[in-house]
Amino acid sequence: MERTQRCKGGFFSVLYRTRFRASKNGETVVNLSLLFSVIALLSAPWLVILGFLAALTMGYRFAVVPNGAGFEKDFDDVVRNAAGNVKRAVDSVTEKR
Repeated sequence: MERTQRCKGGFFSVLYRTRFRASKNGETVVNLSLLFSVIALLSAPWLVILGFLAALTMGYRFAVVPNGAGFEKDFDDVVRNAAGNVKRAVDSVTEKR
């Protein structure tokens, strides 16, 4: 069971760290995780494809970066930190009442 959870965390971590970048004239315009990109593609494929084609015609360059700078953390750590932040925010709101 632990091995399965570690593999799942590893898979999501790789998708989180792998970045999809769109740039024009050397300036990065979009820097999305591959995890978000796959979710967007599954939920609205026609919108993603039209946006991709429009960006291509406007001269944008695309790249997939395996280990994006600033995103070296494990996906599990990111989720734990987000959960802790939400819990602290809820606690602070409920304490004020």
